Amino acid sequence: MMTLALTERQIEIMNKMQNIAVNVRKRVKETEEIRRIPETTMQELKDSGLMYILRPERYGGLQANVQTYSQVIIELSKACASTGWITSLCAIRDIMVAESFNEKAHLEIFSNNPQNVLFAGVYEPRSCTVRKVEGGYLVEEGHWMFCSGSLHATWGYFGMYTKDENDNILEQLLMTVPFDVMEIEDDWHTLGLRGTGSNAVKMKNVFVPEHRVTSFVKILDGDFQSPHLRDIPLYNSALFPCLILSLGLPGLGVVKEMLDNFKQSLPYRTAQHMGVKMIKDAGSTHYLLATAELKVETAELYFMNLAKSIDEWAAKGEIMPKDLRLKALADIGYANELLSEAVQVILKASGSGFVYDASPMQRLIRDFLTLNSHRSLSPIITRENYGRQLSGLDPNQIRY
Repeated sequence: MMTLALTERQIEIMNKMQNIAVNVRKRVKETEEIRRIPETTMQELKDSGLMYILRPERYGGLQANVQTYSQVIIELSKACASTGWITSLCAIRDIMVAESFNEKAHLEIFSNNPQNVLFAGVYEPRSCTVRKVEGGYLVEEGHWMFCSGSLHATWGYFGMYTKDENDNILEQLLMTVPFDVMEIEDDWHTLGLRGTGSNAVKMKNVFVPEHRVTSFVKILDGDFQSPHLRDIPLYNSALFPCLILSLGLPGLGVVKEMLDNFKQSLPYRTAQHMGVKMIKDAGSTHYLLATAELKVETAELYFMNLAKSIDEWAAKGEIMPKDLRLKALADIGYANELLSEAVQVILKASGSGFVYDASPMQRLIRDFLTLNSHRSLSPIITRENYGRQLSGLDPNQIRY
């Protein structure tokens, strides 16, 4: 793990994380089997405040910075990818809600037992029909897939579009609603991240008042709707880099765990057809292990440098400039590519033992393949847009 100069408060947070990670690791099998985060784990994360690591203090959160959050997510994901994923996404939604909605919405959400408030949501609908009505919007129908944390959420945030008569998009909006207006589809039967409960959700004929709807495009560009939080550096953080960082960090934790798992096995593994008795004595092992380690270290540098940059711009009270936000997504995509390469190198070094269901390496591979496939982490798409910027062209995407 990279070393940072931590404050006493950050050390306290990291100590809480280490204690919880021990218990989380013991529940990995249970988490997969029940296809959700065990309630015991959820309660520990809530009681420790780690689930609210990025929530404003006035609403019961720790209000830590993005660098501290990143370290917590990496370590929790080493213990259990599903738990790390849910903590990562639920926590980053606190920044999203803090920046996107006004004080009236915040008081509505947090006024009654804020420790029970937990967000789940998806900013891209698979289908959504919305009408502007007096006092707000009527969502006639909406369908969102991959809603991580849906089984634990009390509030949701969801992206939606208004369209003209020709089905052209007029506005890209973001809404927040109580989760009890959602219908959860039990469709999360998956290769990996089985414990995240990332089910599809839908709603029908739901009225959303004006104060709980905002322009997603304006929020991404730093036109935040929460002036009552502007004096807190964290809530000047560039939203989309934060969102995509939250998707990439668990993968780093998983691959670091794979490396640790392989290194811990070396003293006990005999070699076949390698010219040595033990795998640890083979030159090929040395080369492959060093290669994987360097790729993972480089990926971590990209992630943590971005977290540091987000914090530094937020501390200035400024939104990170567009060109840096676009490069941030390319950095995340490149780091994700390095992690994918590191996984392949580790597999070359470790052999075929991972095919057994009882192998911890198999679960780690399944979890990484699942999270690694997220389109927002694509090294091709993110690098294409960064390349367009370097060529003096506008990006092909609007979210950055």
